Amino acid sequence: MQNSKQRRNAIAASILIALAAYGGSASAQVFNDVSVKQKQDATVTVTIEFNSKVRFKQSVVAPSNLVATVFFDITGADTLSPGVVEESRKWSNSLLVPEFTTRYSKQSGQPTERRLDVSFASPVEILQISPGLDDQSIVLTLSAASIRAAQPDAGATARPSSRGSLAVTLPPSPALSAAATSDDEKSRQNMLISARNAAESRDFDRAIADLNRLLNLPPGFATQDAQELIGYVREMIGDNKRALAEYELYLKLYPDGDGAKRISTRIAAMGAAGSDPASGETAERKPTMTMWGGVSQYYYGGNSKIRDEFTIITPATGATEIDVQNISTVDQSALVTDVNYNIRYRTADWDNRFTFRDTFRYSFLDTQASRNRLSSAYVDLRNEKMHFGTRLGRQVAASGGVLGRFDGGIFTYGFGSSRFRAGLGAGQLVEPGLGGDKRFIGMTFDAENVIENLGIEMFAIQQNADGETDRRAVGGEIRYFDPKFSVFSLFDYDILFSELNIASVQGNWNISPKASMNFLYDYRRSPSLQMSNALLGETETSLSELQLTMTKEEIEAQALGLTPVSKVAMLGGAYTVSPKWQLSADYRLSSVSGTIATANLPASPDTGQVKTISAHAIGTGLFTPSGVLVFNTSYLTSAAYDAWLFGITSRFRVGPNWIIEPGLKYYRQDNAIGSVSKRLTPVGRLTYQLREHIALEAEVNLEKTKTTAALNNEDATSLFYYIGYRYDF
Repeated sequence: MQNSKQRRNAIAASILIALAAYGGSASAQVFNDVSVKQKQDATVTVTIEFNSKVRFKQSVVAPSNLVATVFFDITGADTLSPGVVEESRKWSNSLLVPEFTTRYSKQSGQPTERRLDVSFASPVEILQISPGLDDQSIVLTLSAASIRAAQPDAGATARPSSRGSLAVTLPPSPALSAAATSDDEKSRQNMLISARNAAESRDFDRAIADLNRLLNLPPGFATQDAQELIGYVREMIGDNKRALAEYELYLKLYPDGDGAKRISTRIAAMGAAGSDPASGETAERKPTMTMWGGVSQYYYGGNSKIRDEFTIITPATGATEIDVQNISTVDQSALVTDVNYNIRYRTADWDNRFTFRDTFRYSFLDTQASRNRLSSAYVDLRNEKMHFGTRLGRQVAASGGVLGRFDGGIFTYGFGSSRFRAGLGAGQLVEPGLGGDKRFIGMTFDAENVIENLGIEMFAIQQNADGETDRRAVGGEIRYFDPKFSVFSLFDYDILFSELNIASVQGNWNISPKASMNFLYDYRRSPSLQMSNALLGETETSLSELQLTMTKEEIEAQALGLTPVSKVAMLGGAYTVSPKWQLSADYRLSSVSGTIATANLPASPDTGQVKTISAHAIGTGLFTPSGVLVFNTSYLTSAAYDAWLFGITSRFRVGPNWIIEPGLKYYRQDNAIGSVSKRLTPVGRLTYQLREHIALEAEVNLEKTKTTAALNNEDATSLFYYIGYRYDF
């Protein structure tokens, strides 16, 4: 197993080095990180962090308890690359939960709605799915039963971890929460859970301190489990002499205990490994290193065929003639390689991480250039004892007013038991856009639990474009979170323009176990307000050049006039009708303002109010234990058009290796100018799990569109497909 693991890591490292040779612009991937943690009430949380701000809408869990499906929106501007249609990430780096896979996908026909499927290798009991502590994460809360499901059989021989250098697996976690009744029992339970969390995160000093504190109390609740756990922790750090002493004490005190068989197995394994606990020598504690990630390669192909019929009328005679044109094109032909590689190195004081994410697109078409996009390449260093942290390299700032991905660094320092944290960030945006290279420097101040469940951040930022002031803003975030109600808000005010840039608030309310509501109001300049926006349509390429022909006031007015305002207001709700069915609906108002005319650009009109009513019916476990079936419909109305959308998507597992995802969408749009468009889109997706770490995937998407007008009929057929593999290690 170890040799196999080394070969996998060597393969991943070689691919990583090969692709690192390419340079390029940035492109966002969907997932930022996944973390697993046990809480004081013995539940486990799985936190999925995104590279974009998200708004949780609703979730369903299959009756098999193998799959959780989450629906959410990308709020405000979609910072994810438009090419990101699907992304999967496998996670098997925890002793607390079974192995699971997270899969992101866009919802058919929905401009902002996204879907997340979390599939577990064995059944888990999901107590709640909710937004995270910020607006860039979603949290699954699992019961203690899920912890036990993740552990090996009690009589199994411990084996080396596939993710680290330790050769000891922690014993199963007992179902503590149901047994603890008195304050003393709950206190002891919290000590034991704290120790298990510390051991899980390789903070062995804290684990031993918590266990010693518990074992020094008079025998009682959790003493037996603590006695077993401290032996495992001693063995994990190489202190075999003390580990054996703790194991022997357990067998003496609890010869018929639940852990007796496990401990006997551990003692035998220690002897088989040639260790000599009686020698009195304690092995030196070694830091732990874990590696995970994935590599995927997909061939993307697509072509379209258009048949255009145009009626020509001769004015003198009234005769008509039908002009027919057939156009066929190859729209795309490319091989796309994605690499996601993570290394985490932990000691008693330090938690360090290196992350690399890259996409290389090789185009087979002369009209489309090949390109490489490096999403992330950073080192994250944290020392909790000193309350210090820094992240250096290519990254996306979670907050602080930074406009996208950048090359640079963020430095933070915590004080007041880390409830308060000050930060300094500086760097250069990877995709500068208008105005040339854009550099920034900013400061942040965070305060967590100012009052219970309330967090606040304030920031100030200065951004320059080729040396000229481009943006100067202040703002902040307010976060309130509890299991039933959460609110996240963002405020960004540009003091250079004396104009509001962003004002956004979103929230979720769990009214009951069956009913929930969500809301959003989002006001923002899109693109973000910057002086360099005045360069749109101009021949000049920098603000310094533009200042030769325009005054500062004229540049400011033109930048403001060319930066439209997007407004979105939405209210939605979901209700669980039965264990297998959930209904949801939402109402959305949106608009985008117009822009002014300049010497080189005409004015653009505003969109007016676009009203959208959407409804979903979500069925789980209907045909297969983990199957998901979604019916959705939307009605859109505006001054320019009325539109209807009807769709059905599904996901079914067939046997142990196949996942089938058929779908169908029908769209009709009646335009104010009198034309009508109809579009039918069948889609099919297949996944075959070839081996534990390798999956083969393919998708075919056929789109047939018919547009009719007074003098023109057009039939268009587009075919999009991809096929490839994903390798997770």
